[in-house]
Amino acid sequence: MSQTVGRQSTRRQPSPPTRRAAVVMDCVVTLAGHSPTLADIVRETTLPRATVHAIVSELADLGWLRRHDDLTLAVGPAFLATARTAIGDDPLATAARPALERLVAETGAVAFLARRVDTDTITVVEYCSPAGSGRPATEGWAEPGRPISLQPPICREFVAWSDAAVRDAWIDRALEPERDRLRAVLAEVRRRGYSIERITDDHRSVIGALTGLETVPADLRDRVRTLLGELSAIDYLAPELTDDADVGAVTVGAPITDDHGRVVGSIVACPHTTMPGRELKQWGEKTARAARHASV
Repeated sequence: MSQTVGRQSTRRQPSPPTRRAAVVMDCVVTLAGHSPTLADIVRETTLPRATVHAIVSELADLGWLRRHDDLTLAVGPAFLATARTAIGDDPLATAARPALERLVAETGAVAFLARRVDTDTITVVEYCSPAGSGRPATEGWAEPGRPISLQPPICREFVAWSDAAVRDAWIDRALEPERDRLRAVLAEVRRRGYSIERITDDHRSVIGALTGLETVPADLRDRVRTLLGELSAIDYLAPELTDDADVGAVTVGAPITDDHGRVVGSIVACPHTTMPGRELKQWGEKTARAARHASV
């Protein structure tokens, strides 16, 4: 007999095919406190293992579930986004939207809101574009609802203000030749209040590939991370961001914090151009100001 301590069991009679996905999703939500495995779901729902495996695979592809390296499962960003839309209550988006719109009006460029899903994952919540503009240039690799792993060297504004132990653990996941640069860059991001991404289109494609490699062997993920590192040009340090230097920037991201000072999201402006260093600093200051106004 199955026993569950401190929670209500989701064991039930087998469901018709049209309800099985909902049964699996409900089970994951109910068991979310201890990150269930496939075996947990099979035990709790009494559905056949092959059926559960197929449903979990489809829900993971849709972003409704997320599979971790240790084979546990969690609610995915697409499910969270759908749930927030359904109940019409997303405090972060509500707080950030006016600041996001002001930033777009000030810069004339696309900006987006990203939020933390869990310790190792973020997702884009929504884009804001200037009136009459086309599709956002970053939409292909950072579309709303798609999970983005906090792999070095990207998403530094989510890491820079963490405790030293968290920063060190994140840096240790990078390639050895990048680590000293990342330590210096994280300190610079904290000092000025925003990160600058200067990645290429090829680099963004690799990020997209890396994001989708949660279930492949670790050695293949490591090879892709190596390619990611080879394509990287990690942020700017103070001596590299002089007023008169021509510098390129794809995105500029600033952290959104909660009442406890924890980074829960970021506002990201998308200049996608080269400009003098003084102008890029102005972009950074505007983005950081928008993020401060969006803090919850």
